[in-house]
Amino acid sequence: MKNIIIWFLSSSLLLAALPAAADSRTTERHGTNTAVSLKSNKPQMAGVQGYQSHVWFHSVDVFLSGDLDSNGYYHRLEVELDADTSERYQQVFAEFSLLPTYGGERLFYTSSVFELYRDSADDWLAIDTILENRFAADEYLLTIRLFDAATGYLLAEISGFDDANLDLLPLEDYGRDSYVSSTTVEVSGGSTGILLLLALCLVLWQRRNTHGAG
Repeated sequence: MKNIIIWFLSSSLLLAALPAAADSRTTERHGTNTAVSLKSNKPQMAGVQGYQSHVWFHSVDVFLSGDLDSNGYYHRLEVELDADTSERYQQVFAEFSLLPTYGGERLFYTSSVFELYRDSADDWLAIDTILENRFAADEYLLTIRLFDAATGYLLAEISGFDDANLDLLPLEDYGRDSYVSSTTVEVSGGSTGILLLLALCLVLWQRRNTHGAG
């Protein structure tokens, strides 16, 4: 019995240590790269923000795409943010999460470290996310947080509670969006099938009588 308990605990710890399947797949780009920004120019400053210190969000742009089943819910989420700082130079990283209508907030991506240079328009961060699984069709609230890369302290936060453009995002994962239900086709013989069956029976009956008479 003792060995069974030890085996069970060891198996549980091993399963807990195994990495879970990814819920999303994200790529990121930085303004310091040679990639072209999604924005043509620097827009006006973002509105009310949940929290800000010497770092704040100048703008946040959201783009939705990928609706394979045409139900109005998208599996691809692109976000581009431009943040500013009152400091000459600040290293930060960003966290992105989605909150469904019912249930808890779900972190889907943490960025690499990137730099902010006062109010520069060239220090933007863009992420491109494919929601893979575990995101039911729903209207989600997006939250973005910026942290100090050296200390991990929260520096700025903005969400759908502050900006309506980050709320009520119609999203679902790729697994649900690409799902095609199977269709069962029922074939009925109808009156034509019945007549063919009667004709076949008649032929067999005639053959039997012919052989019997011979």
